[in-house]
Amino acid sequence: MLERIKRARRQMAEKGLAAMLFTSRENKFYIAGLYSGSGYILLTKKQVYAIVDGRYYLAQKQRMTQGITLQTDSAHPAAGQIERILTEEGIDRLGFEADEVSFGVWQKWRGTLSAELVPVSLPHLRSVKSEEELLCIRKACRIADQGYEYILEHIRAGMTEKQAENELLYYMKSLGAQKESFDIIVASGENGAMPHAKAGERVLQPGDFVTMDFGVRVGEYCSDITRSFAIGEAREPLRTVYGIVLAAQEQAIAAVRPGRRCREIDAVARDWIEKAGYGKNFSHNLGHSMGIACHEDPRFGPKDETVLEPGMVLTVEPGIYLEGIGGIRIEDDILVTESGCEVLTKAPKELRVI
Repeated sequence: MLERIKRARRQMAEKGLAAMLFTSRENKFYIAGLYSGSGYILLTKKQVYAIVDGRYYLAQKQRMTQGITLQTDSAHPAAGQIERILTEEGIDRLGFEADEVSFGVWQKWRGTLSAELVPVSLPHLRSVKSEEELLCIRKACRIADQGYEYILEHIRAGMTEKQAENELLYYMKSLGAQKESFDIIVASGENGAMPHAKAGERVLQPGDFVTMDFGVRVGEYCSDITRSFAIGEAREPLRTVYGIVLAAQEQAIAAVRPGRRCREIDAVARDWIEKAGYGKNFSHNLGHSMGIACHEDPRFGPKDETVLEPGMVLTVEPGIYLEGIGGIRIEDDILVTESGCEVLTKAPKELRVI
């Protein structure tokens, strides 16, 4: 936890700030282990404060040994607690998470706090993972791998997409997952043309390609994997498309190494798909970082200039989507290493027909 606080203070100093108020669930957990969506973490040069109501006070006080936990109530509202600390420490500029605070909350703060409110973005605060974080991510990836092998043995024509989702989730929770990383995607047949289709009541049929995108949380850290497979037989044109997507993904993964820019990795897969004639059918970024949130920065996208560093964890997930026919997406989680990358998700990627 101390290293995380040091990292945050370094980024605050770069922006000329002596204090930062964290409101996002992810950063509150990262800085001080606060699980709640409510409450605040105030980080100054001198101290870290958790400001929570009575529901979370005792648990946070026990959890956060490197800091001070303050309880709010009607007589001691959060804004009053923050103002007192700012006054005591002589802080006249307070950073806040620009992407997380509503206009209404900002107005309330402006009327209560004497410090200048400075909107700040810290997009790469959590981008490099520690060994402790990687232990959780690796376990989450192993559970996702096991989930894929399990669902291939149990999914069948006649089931609905929703039944397949429930079967997979129940099994992964039995392996120790806290919960899913996001709503599981089960996109069968023509639904596969929608990258973020929700599992619904469509009945799986022989000849369908099925795309399943899923992951789990372990210790609040996510995994995220996608596999596409066929039921009964693998029909054209998706059979050919599968090979194109797989080759694009493998080339992109092989290109990952420290010092390269995120957009360069995106271009490797995108160029391959465009040369195959399906450029207009690849409608999203190649991938995203993940950790406490399933979608974090940086991204493997055409405009992301971030330079890759060892310890970053990102997805690589090219896809081709054909309206009225279906789609193929293959996704793995990778860890940037000193010399290249390690693929954390190990589930087989050859075309499976069940």
